[in-house]
Amino acid sequence: MSRAEIEKSGLGQRIQRLHHILRARYPFLNRIALALYDPGSDLLKTFASSTQGGQTLSHYEAPLSGVPSLQRLRDLRQARVVDDIAASFTAPTLHTDWLKTQHYRSSYTRPLYRGQDLAAFIFFDADRPAAFSPEVTEVLDEFADIISQLYLLRLSAVQQLIGAVDIATGLARIRDVETGYHLERMAKYSRLIARGVAEHYGLNDEHIEYLHLFAPLHDIGKVGIPDNILLKPGALSPEEWRQMQQHVQIGEELVEHIIGDLGLGDDPVADIMRQVVGGHHERGNGSGYPRGLQMEQIPLPARIVAVADVFDALSCSRPYKQAWPEARCLEELQRQAEQGLLDAHCVQALIDAQEERRNIQQRFAD
Repeated sequence: MSRAEIEKSGLGQRIQRLHHILRARYPFLNRIALALYDPGSDLLKTFASSTQGGQTLSHYEAPLSGVPSLQRLRDLRQARVVDDIAASFTAPTLHTDWLKTQHYRSSYTRPLYRGQDLAAFIFFDADRPAAFSPEVTEVLDEFADIISQLYLLRLSAVQQLIGAVDIATGLARIRDVETGYHLERMAKYSRLIARGVAEHYGLNDEHIEYLHLFAPLHDIGKVGIPDNILLKPGALSPEEWRQMQQHVQIGEELVEHIIGDLGLGDDPVADIMRQVVGGHHERGNGSGYPRGLQMEQIPLPARIVAVADVFDALSCSRPYKQAWPEARCLEELQRQAEQGLLDAHCVQALIDAQEERRNIQQRFAD
């Protein structure tokens, strides 16, 4: 997916259209932003937004427990108007400092729920103080409901994809030869790498989250590989290796059936799943499979997942090998990047994120 395709697809584009409509009535409304809440990690994460002038806040996350005012909105299921950002937000945080540098003067915030659970916050920001009168917020509530439904529909489509694949295969992990927490680590490493290369490749928060969701499905085609090959402790014969490589084609056929059954064939989200499943064994010098693509031909989601997969394979014990020390793992990643096998920017992103990488290893250790 090209930078232009990334920018034009997804929920962000729909929010931009709604923002354009609202600004015709309220020209002071300079920003609409949707931030997702992950209850498992307690993280509030930027996802999709529309900004008129100034910079876009992206690739930012913070624990909700560190923002008591938003916690209260969640618990009370209430919206909030701030008439004077400078006077009301005095604690020095990255988000507050950013709001002030962008000269936002007032804001309106609404929590969004999925059933009883917090799903996201939507933020409206204005370039003048006391912009959000009751008459204005009444209108914005209608648009917030539209954005909420758009997001929940999008989330439902993504979860339908994941759920359908899991059900069709009896859950991916049942046939995952790596076992343990491999799939969880894959998801977290992939997201970590994606955030690290986001600015270089023009990857937005929305697509980073979809990649995080789909990364664990990379080897879903192994459901069609016989046990005597998939679980063999020793080296595979040339014929067995040829059969093992067929798991990519099997995975592609499986997800195409599911995508088609759900009517999501033209959805950009489905493309990310296709790219992860079909391209994560490609290598930049053309030596990978199944298509022997060169680096620039390999979709970015596949290049990201490839680095995550190689690192996890090297750093963890397998039936056929012991875990490598971290320094040796990173040296091997760098060697493969220098040889043009792996995307050098993706490798460097993983290497640079030392603290986050080690946290993932510790939290999801087998």
